[in-house]
Amino acid sequence: MYSQAYKYYVLSALTLVSTLNYLDQGLIGLLLQPIKEDLHLSDSQLGFLTGIAFALFYATLGLPIARWADRGNRSTITALAIALWGSTVMLCLFVTNYVQLVLARVAAGVGESGCMPPTYSLVGDYFPENGERTRAMSIYWLANAFAALISFILGGWINEHYGWRLTFFVMGTPALLVALVVKLTVKEPRQHVRQQKQVAEPQLLKREVMSLLWHQRSTRHLIAAIVLLYTIGAGLAPWYAAFMIRSHGMQTGELGVWLGLIFGMSGIVGILLGGYVSARWFSTNERGQMRLSAIMIAMVVPFFMLFLLLPQKWGALTALIPLSVAFGFFTGPAFALMQRLVPDEMRATTIAVTMLLANLIGMGLGPQIVGVLSDALNPVFAQDSLRYAMLLTSFVALWAAFHFWRVGRTVTYDLAMIATRHRGRIADEAARESPFEHATAK
Repeated sequence: MYSQAYKYYVLSALTLVSTLNYLDQGLIGLLLQPIKEDLHLSDSQLGFLTGIAFALFYATLGLPIARWADRGNRSTITALAIALWGSTVMLCLFVTNYVQLVLARVAAGVGESGCMPPTYSLVGDYFPENGERTRAMSIYWLANAFAALISFILGGWINEHYGWRLTFFVMGTPALLVALVVKLTVKEPRQHVRQQKQVAEPQLLKREVMSLLWHQRSTRHLIAAIVLLYTIGAGLAPWYAAFMIRSHGMQTGELGVWLGLIFGMSGIVGILLGGYVSARWFSTNERGQMRLSAIMIAMVVPFFMLFLLLPQKWGALTALIPLSVAFGFFTGPAFALMQRLVPDEMRATTIAVTMLLANLIGMGLGPQIVGVLSDALNPVFAQDSLRYAMLLTSFVALWAAFHFWRVGRTVTYDLAMIATRHRGRIADEAARESPFEHATAK
């Protein structure tokens, strides 16, 4: 229906939207210390700004927007969302106090929540074949690494020369042009609005999903591990730059280049390495995949200790490389296993519930926990209070590793039960479709 050239043009446009979508999260982390000094804020206030104020709307609006994307014009939704994001980020140019900045972050969360559901769905429709969809999705997910490179490197340079307000303004401006391009050039591949089936049991399905997620031990522990990892990842991410500025005296220009290269390149390596090792040596051994993921996540703690306690800035930055690789290792095997642990018709809801919890708890509470701890430790450790607040939070990785290990204890049994139920469902459907042949066979 569409030429290969046009399909890859669309993929490039959607990847660009996703890159801008993630850009804001890296940017706010880099600029946290300059914002703190300019507006005279506490670490608790910064934690609220990067956590609950953003995550509450980002997480909760994702579900209704995803349902809208299933029914409406996804190109229009994408254009509106990225335009809203760009406008709110640009408005940071006029921020003069903490309340205005919080409102700007809330609005940015609303805009960002509308970008991923439609773009992710569009990629799947433009690349329907399994092989090409896998390649397309790999390109699409590179947006996170691209965002780290751009936000840290370019954002650091602009802030150093022109200040944090103009940095936000400049970084938000391209979104308006991208919104226009998406609206005018990216076609909605659905020819007609999908006719929704009249299903009488939507709430029943939700109850079935929640019951399965809780009572199936492997899924329960897997979701717990992911939520805990988001608590560490989202909780500590806004504070890396602030720590390096406070404890090692780095400037945002130099620091942005290093953090962008480290998180961008190491993140790619970690995700690809986790997928390759799991597929190459543990392709039929899900227990081994989870046990290896548990070991890699447990290694996050000593890497964090090196990053936070080494006296020289170059040693600290070097420790971030294996830290970032270890953090990305679990992504492929964990999310692939999650799809296999639930029936096909429950996969989308399962992922939605998991990410809702991960964003609300991890992104919402994580930065706040670090900020409160830092302020509480300030009377004792003064300038180093953030160092020890981050160190204490990093031990949550051991808790997450424990849950990954527990998944390995039950995953073989749970997968076997899923396969048995699937075979029984197929047999029942065959019997309903051909009752005469089924009765004759008996």
